[in-house]
Amino acid sequence: MTPAQKLLVAIETCELPHPHFMEHFQPLKQRVENALAGRASRIERIMGPSRVGKSMLVNALVREFDEPKIDGRRRVPVLVVPVPTPATTLELPKSVVAALGMPVQRSITPGAMRTRMLEQLRLVGTRVIIFEEASHLVEEGSRVPVRAAADWFKALADSHNLTLFFFGVPRLKILFDNNEQLRLRASATRLLLPYDSRIAGDMGAFHSCVAAFANLFADHGFPIALSPTALTYQCYLLSGGLIGIVSRFMQELADRMAAEAPRTLTFADCQAALKGVTATGSPNFPAFENPNTVENAIAPAALHQAFLQVMRDNDLAAPIINNQPEAVQ
Repeated sequence: MTPAQKLLVAIETCELPHPHFMEHFQPLKQRVENALAGRASRIERIMGPSRVGKSMLVNALVREFDEPKIDGRRRVPVLVVPVPTPATTLELPKSVVAALGMPVQRSITPGAMRTRMLEQLRLVGTRVIIFEEASHLVEEGSRVPVRAAADWFKALADSHNLTLFFFGVPRLKILFDNNEQLRLRASATRLLLPYDSRIAGDMGAFHSCVAAFANLFADHGFPIALSPTALTYQCYLLSGGLIGIVSRFMQELADRMAAEAPRTLTFADCQAALKGVTATGSPNFPAFENPNTVENAIAPAALHQAFLQVMRDNDLAAPIINNQPEAVQ
């Protein structure tokens, strides 16, 4: 592979164990370990904006608990199930069976499908089911009432003492708000949020992530000709603190170098890469707009507006800092 191709692979496969990620990964990993040890079932709900790192959490958990074989028999202790859309009482158990890699009968009743699902879960020894994109259950077009969906999951957890993880955007809260039994059985909501520019520790962590990507570019012969602070601030304006958006931007930047020999990447290269990225920051303060911009020219208020845009787009309230929810340090 060429240096540019190696760079793209490095960027695409880069997963950063940053503080917000580890804050949730370690306790969730412990929950899985408890389930595999036969402890009581748990229901966990992990919510956050798109591109905040929920899929990275799921992937990391699955890697920790690979599918073993015992006496030549397949075991799936941790199963990841994408929630179907539209969801129905038939499609939900079908999605579980499909996630196990089993054929799904076309003509089958919901009751028979549920029985088959439970039998297959028993045969492969599943103890934890991770439902990805669980917020599909509360989207317009879902064909199962929210309360009925919650009852279905509660019964599933009880059937084999299963631990269930629900990953989704913040509107997933509706599923639990509409069924007190599921809500009271679940652990407190885990919110995976973007890094907040008002908090020094958050900005330090965000800077470390940007620097890690920048170092990969430099290591492969494509250094980025912005100061570390300037690059961090521009990435923050772009993403509002979402590491997934930063990763997507870095992938696009690397992809545009595919046919080029190693060279220094300019501000113009960063501007060109933006054409393939959906910004999540404030439209009032676009990223990589002015090539003469230096770090001292980025006002704290502009950074905070990028953060607020992400929070508002996801119907989340900005955390209160010093009793001023929209104060800028």
